[in-house]
Amino acid sequence: MYSHSKKTIAVPPGATIKEQLKNRHMLQKEFAIRMDMSEKHISHLINGKVELTPEVSQRLELVLGIPAKIWNDLESRYRERLVKVNQELEDEKEITLARKFPYRKMSMEGWVSKTDDFDDQVQNLRRFFEVANLKVLYPLGILDSNEKVEDFFVVAKNQAEELKAKK
Repeated sequence: MYSHSKKTIAVPPGATIKEQLKNRHMLQKEFAIRMDMSEKHISHLINGKVELTPEVSQRLELVLGIPAKIWNDLESRYRERLVKVNQELEDEKEITLARKFPYRKMSMEGWVSKTDDFDDQVQNLRRFFEVANLKVLYPLGILDSNEKVEDFFVVAKNQAEELKAKK
């Protein structure tokens, strides 16, 4: 029901619906009838598998007495946090890749800013390689899956030379 990373939790508005149903001793079946929706859709709504639309917000206001604006705000916050959770999970994968680069040596060469924070290292490596995500270094042919750790410095050096040539 909840999506989470190490730093962020995304709680769907369905958690509030579920809580409201529990407080009212109402089964999902009855709630589905009152909402004039299928039980399956209500289940998906509660579990955050479908978006809570403005139309559904209006129905929730009528059935549960909680203003539609609140439901819309809950949905909006959930979607924003879901994006953040997904980005943080992706960042964790990138940190694994970033750790393969000799970052300290690269910073000593002046190619990237010095930092011990892995999130900052990922950001700096993205800028250095001019990519939105480090994983695209593979399809771009900058890296291949058989790279040895010692090859990562060579890859970085090649990029530094390319950047220098652009200036």
